[in-house]
Amino acid sequence: MTSITTQMVSDHYSAIAREDSSTNASHIRKVAESFGYSAEDLASVPEGANLGVSCGNPLAIAGLKAGETVIDLGSGAGFDVFQASRKVGPDGLSIGVDMSQDMLDRAKRNAEKAAITNVKFVLAPITKIPLESESANCIISNCVINLLAQEDKLVCLKEVFRILRPGGRLAVSDILAKKVLPEELQRDTRLYVGCISGASLVSEYEKWLKEAGGLKLTMVSEILIVDKKSDLNIYKERGQEESSSSCCETSTSKHKEQASSCCAPATSCCSSTTGATKADDKQDLAKRVANIDFNEWVSSYSIYAVKPSN
Repeated sequence: MTSITTQMVSDHYSAIAREDSSTNASHIRKVAESFGYSAEDLASVPEGANLGVSCGNPLAIAGLKAGETVIDLGSGAGFDVFQASRKVGPDGLSIGVDMSQDMLDRAKRNAEKAAITNVKFVLAPITKIPLESESANCIISNCVINLLAQEDKLVCLKEVFRILRPGGRLAVSDILAKKVLPEELQRDTRLYVGCISGASLVSEYEKWLKEAGGLKLTMVSEILIVDKKSDLNIYKERGQEESSSSCCETSTSKHKEQASSCCAPATSCCSSTTGATKADDKQDLAKRVANIDFNEWVSSYSIYAVKPSN
């Protein structure tokens, strides 16, 4: 990924962090519920931690235990960090890593207002994490690794296995491609920041997991990659609140369908840029996305791997 694209991703999600998520609360909640979060899960996190940017629930496969150290790569406003902190308990530690200062600022405010103390937040790219080797029992991530360039995904996974203790687990929810995406989608940077056009093939992901431990492909003793068959077209839906009605609208019969970049709330969908001058550009993207069945090309997967004990 070029530095320009990296900055675009950072700017896009920093803009999301600065928004008032309460204006689109019903859609944000619907996204989380559609990917397996229970009402109890949603009630356990501070208001404003859930930004509707999930593509699964990595905690469902993480198997967290009291006293463990867990690291969330691309932790955003702390949605999964706070749930993990509850599972590892006061003797455990939940660490969020994110490259957006705006996201980390929001996460820290969320932790303070909820008086959650067994959490820590680190400003860093997930390809170069300033944490000690073999310091984590589990590493999770939710719809973030797909935002890396192809060549950086293996770098990230090598960092994962460096930081994991022997026997440690990787539990990831991510969007992967079922088949090679058409060039038009691959070139669309707005769909890139939206988790679609940067999706890698399942076979590529499995290969990177095996290589991440070193030259020996047997370094990863257990790998599971499971298609959750979730409906990713939910990202096109927008809440019915009037405050969300101005974003990337296209008229469809009796209602308006708002077509967004995947994983982005309505107020920042389709583009990392804003302003009236971009209206035509946004509408053009909205029309194209409205006719794309995301489920034909990509899907949400649960990815689980264990670092060998010896």
